[in-house]
Formats: sequence, structure tokens, C-alpha cells
Amino acid sequence: MTWAIGSTLLGAAIIVYGLSDVFLTLVHPHARGRMTRGIVAGVWRLTSRLGGRARAAAGPLATLGVVLSWTAAQAVGWALVYLPHVPEGFSYAEGIDPGRYHDASEALYMSLVSLSTVGFGEVVAIEPTIRLLAAVEAVTGFALLTASATWLLQLFPTLARRRTAALSLSLLGQAGYAEQLEGMDAASASAVLHEAARQIASVRVDLGQSPESYYFREGEKPTSLGHALPIAVALAERAQSSTMAAVRGAGGVLNNALDDLGTCLRDNFDIRGDSRAELIAAFARDHA
Repeated sequence: MTWAIGSTLLGAAIIVYGLSDVFLTLVHPHARGRMTRGIVAGVWRLTSRLGGRARAAAGPLATLGVVLSWTAAQAVGWALVYLPHVPEGFSYAEGIDPGRYHDASEALYMSLVSLSTVGFGEVVAIEPTIRLLAAVEAVTGFALLTASATWLLQLFPTLARRRTAALSLSLLGQAGYAEQLEGMDAASASAVLHEAARQIASVRVDLGQSPESYYFREGEKPTSLGHALPIAVALAERAQSSTMAAVRGAGGVLNNALDDLGTCLRDNFDIRGDSRAELIAAFARDHA
């Protein structure tokens, strides 16, 4: 009886821990579960040691690892809950001898079948409590599948906004916009600077709400924010020294947006640096 209680309590703890990690990662706007954070950071460190090609796969590998870990936590947790009731708590179809299977593997099988909502029907829970729990696990599995798919789909718009911001800045750099700023119309120059600040702010918000997006790298230099940020810095510096008040004001907004992005990088991604320039340089190295 003691081991049965222990197995049930351990399984419940694993289930709750896994679900809390899902909640903190997907629902809480400024938090990440410990398991998610550990997997993402671990994959990033591992791929960093293997070179640039491996690091390019860090983001996809990390998100896949997180989803598999969420699934494994639920499967193992529910299996531990079922284990004390195997095989007495289940009814087996004709031709299936439960004595041929180990109790632990049978509990895990039942858990996977319920979690995936496959329902082959050759093994059915007959104890009232286990029948109810199997249904609860099926609902949990459906919710986990939906949440994981939603999370993955949310990453693509986030990455698209970051790449769009980088490309916009790259195009300004190619056009030599910073050098031409003083000779331009104040209203037009201010509008461009404000738009650049808005895009930088959007990237900063995305990194705060979807920190996993940091670990995705771009395959092209024009769409890499690490390469494009120095262009934004040059724009802000040139604008702040302008003789036109409107341009100076817009340059200050862009400068503040860059400062805020640097703070976000330092506080959330363990980027080391004493100045904004060092933080941006470190970000560029990670995404070069």
C-alpha cells in the first residue's frame, strides 16, 4: 500500500510540474517554465560548441525538445498513477494475456493511449476512479497537442517581425540613409526614424513574450537583426546631432528603443556587457 501511495503521489507531482511548465511558457506573458528554460538553454550551449551550422538548428531542436518533454512528463506521470492498479483495474480483450507484459510497461502503454486519445480498445479501465482519470488524461492530451501547435505557430509571426525589422534597417543602410539625414525633409526623416523605433520596440516585446524566438537564427545577412542593429545605432546617433528639432526628437526615441532592447537582452538572455554597444555586439555574435 505504501508503494502504491508513493507511486500515485509521484505521478501527480510530475503531472502538475509538467502542466505548470506549459502554463508558464505559453500563458504567462513574462515567464518561462524551468524545464523549458533548461532545455532551450542547454540546446543553445550544446550547438554553440558544435559550430555555426549546428547553432542554426538550435531553435527548431529546442522547441521540438520542449514539446517532447511536456509529452513525456504527462505520459510518465499518468503511468505512475495507473501503475498500482495494473492489471486488476483494467479489462483486457480476448486473446490478450496481461501476464505477458510487465506492469510498468503496461501502465505506460495505457497512459500513452489515453494521452494521444487513440483508444484502441483492447485494454479498458474498469475501476471507477481509473476510468475517470483516463478521461481526464485524454482531455489533457488534447489540450497539450493544441497548446503545442499554437505555440509553434506563434513563433513564425514573431520571427517574421524580427526579420522584417532587420531587412528594413538593412535597406536604410544600403541607401546610406544616415549620411543623407541632415539634407532631408524633417517630417520625412522623423517618420522613418519613428518607424525604425517602432520596429525595434516590437522586437523587444516579442523577445519578452516569446523568449524562445531568440534562439532562432536567420539564414541571410539582410534579415539578421544582429547585422542590422548597428545601422539603427548610426541612425540614432546622426539624428541626435541634427540641427532639426523634429529629427533630434525622433532620434532620441530610436535611441531609447535601442537602450531598452539592450536591457532586455542583458536581463533575459545572459548576455554580458557594460554598455549598449557591447550588448548589441554580443547579440550579433550569437546571430551572425
